[in-house]
Amino acid sequence: MQTYFLGVDGGNTKTEYLLCSTEGKIVDVFRAGTCSHERFDDGFDGMERVMREQLDELFARNEGVGLDNIVAAGFGLAGADMKYQVEELTRRVKAIGFSNFGIGNDGLLGIKAASENGVGICAVNGTGTVVVGVDECGETLQIGGISASGDSAGGHFIFEKIIVAMYEFTFRCGPDSAMFPLVRKLLGITDENMLETIAEYDFLRRNMTDIVKIGAKAAVDGDEVAKSIFDDAGSSVGKSVAGCIRRLAFKGMGTPELPINVVQVGSVWHKVPYRGMSEVFLKTAVELSGRHCRIIELKTPAAAGGVLWAKELADGIPPSPEYRKIFWKQM
Repeated sequence: MQTYFLGVDGGNTKTEYLLCSTEGKIVDVFRAGTCSHERFDDGFDGMERVMREQLDELFARNEGVGLDNIVAAGFGLAGADMKYQVEELTRRVKAIGFSNFGIGNDGLLGIKAASENGVGICAVNGTGTVVVGVDECGETLQIGGISASGDSAGGHFIFEKIIVAMYEFTFRCGPDSAMFPLVRKLLGITDENMLETIAEYDFLRRNMTDIVKIGAKAAVDGDEVAKSIFDDAGSSVGKSVAGCIRRLAFKGMGTPELPINVVQVGSVWHKVPYRGMSEVFLKTAVELSGRHCRIIELKTPAAAGGVLWAKELADGIPPSPEYRKIFWKQM
């Protein structure tokens, strides 16, 4: 019987399943909607229900594949932030039928994917943001992913800042921006209906991607208000990276000869063309930590980190360079 590894990247917007043979051949990449318990009215029940449905779809399109021949799986899940959340998610994944698996915040997958020795930091900047670090002693630290903590970035943060800036300009003598006429047109805002429109948060959120695109284009064109918003996002994630470096060991690392790997994961890093955000991010991380860092842009699916984690769980050691080479050639 053919056996497989499964990597799962479950974010707050989408879920990605990467199915790979134990020999290292990628069989399927299946993308679906979110499975995050944070996005369902019935919480963990919703997460389990939706993940079951998504796995049924994955197996249905791959004849002969089922839970019985999944040797190990690596799950990176949004909302795996607190101990009780990880425990409950673990219980739900067991209930679905998995036996050999690992669960952590989705940020952990970036390190598993990009770092051969499993050491480094992953800075997620997608719909939301989180920073996860693993040092040479195996100690893990997560910063972010908790409401009202102030370590904000991601698409939600950016689009809200754009709406606030537009409100400030209209009602509170704030600076003007090339973004505002375009956002008003997108949302159908007039002087008469602005307050009512921006009070409809669900409506605004459905337009989040287009609002962020408007802001990104303005930042690239040199608009100062737009640039400051994206720079703030970069600085915020940079502070979390620096804090992660300072609280973990990373002994002998962070020098020009051996910089700390910082993996960038998420749509805001990869789809926003304004490079100033990444520059501010790196500058902030280096200055506050006092260590040299090297940015790695992980543009391949983060679920790849789940597959490599599954391989590690099955063998008891990190995947060999040879296995990683075979695997990455297909990505």
